[in-house]
Amino acid sequence: MTTVRLAFMRPTWEMVLYGCLPALLTVIVLSETGTAGPRTAMLIAAGIVVIAGATPHTYWLRADANGLTMTRLLVRRTYPWPAVHGLRMRFREDGEVGGRYVTLQLRLTDPPGLHWGPFLGKLTVSDGDLPRGTEPRALADLFALFGTYGLHVDHPEFANAVLAAHRLPPLPPQPVRRVPTGPVPTPQQAYADAPSIEDERRHLRHRPSFPRKLREYLLRCAAMSDRVALQTDDTVSADVVRALREADQLAEHDQVVADDDRRGYVRQQYLIWRNSRP
Repeated sequence: MTTVRLAFMRPTWEMVLYGCLPALLTVIVLSETGTAGPRTAMLIAAGIVVIAGATPHTYWLRADANGLTMTRLLVRRTYPWPAVHGLRMRFREDGEVGGRYVTLQLRLTDPPGLHWGPFLGKLTVSDGDLPRGTEPRALADLFALFGTYGLHVDHPEFANAVLAAHRLPPLPPQPVRRVPTGPVPTPQQAYADAPSIEDERRHLRHRPSFPRKLREYLLRCAAMSDRVALQTDDTVSADVVRALREADQLAEHDQVVADDDRRGYVRQQYLIWRNSRP
């Protein structure tokens, strides 16, 4: 069993801001009802801000034979190993205070596609998206945990730099997810009951922002482009190039290697998706 205490994995100032709103509401309620005087109300509000700045981003991640168990605010949730696909890392610009930061999330599977899991941390990084050299030991322990259990980490070079700074061994070679084995359906089989291309184009007009809908959107876009490309015999036409590009986007989202038959992967996954619908 391995346990990582993920303390202070989010900027304290950010958590303090989250606590300011309930603190302000508390002051207003106490003042309007006369339950407490101004001084007492301000002390209570200050206590709320302090608690908000410390408690929400201190939690535990425990790995054992059953999977990963997260304990946050005394609430436990276990993610079985088949549901865990690694650590997602996203580098972004901080529009409020400037600079760059990285967010960490547990990457979960939600068949038939990958989606994001619970938030694990947010840290400031250098302008080149590299460690600043002041990363907490908890972050190194987190990377080490994923390495121990052979789980994928999105940016292993960043993780290895943090591990080296804390004198821990680097991650093992990252696992590569291959295209699921199984028969590849013909276009006729894959798209037998698919909506018309015109209906699909209207349905896919707006890209969803909700992560759990993104995979379906990418799959349907790739399938629609594949169907359009099937209408031409020109192997280098713009329609074929678009179909390959959108097939690549689906494979990248699913984190699979589908170089040999990318459009076949789209047909396979589309048929699985259609058969899984009620």
